[in-house]
Amino acid sequence: MNFPEYGGPGDGDGCGVVDHHPDGTAVRCAEAGGWHIAWEHEGPDEIRTSFVCDGHMETVRAAHPYLDRHPVGPDCTHPRTRWVDSRIGAWCRAPAR
Repeated sequence: MNFPEYGGPGDGDGCGVVDHHPDGTAVRCAEAGGWHIAWEHEGPDEIRTSFVCDGHMETVRAAHPYLDRHPVGPDCTHPRTRWVDSRIGAWCRAPAR
């Protein structure tokens, strides 16, 4: 798959997309993540995900395939959260205590 260059998880739900500038510098986006993206399945129970800001979501929609997306919510950054797909859309659900 063709993914945008991603600098890894940011602080909490920050965008991690790396922008390349004409002068040759590469800078990781520091904007707050507005979207949680499911890129691909990693095994039977895992999904590769990341956060992107609103501006980079437009780039992703135009040029990169992904499984699903949803606005960042309060459970998205929980360490054991699970991606949930349903007829009404996707979201993240943190496990019960």
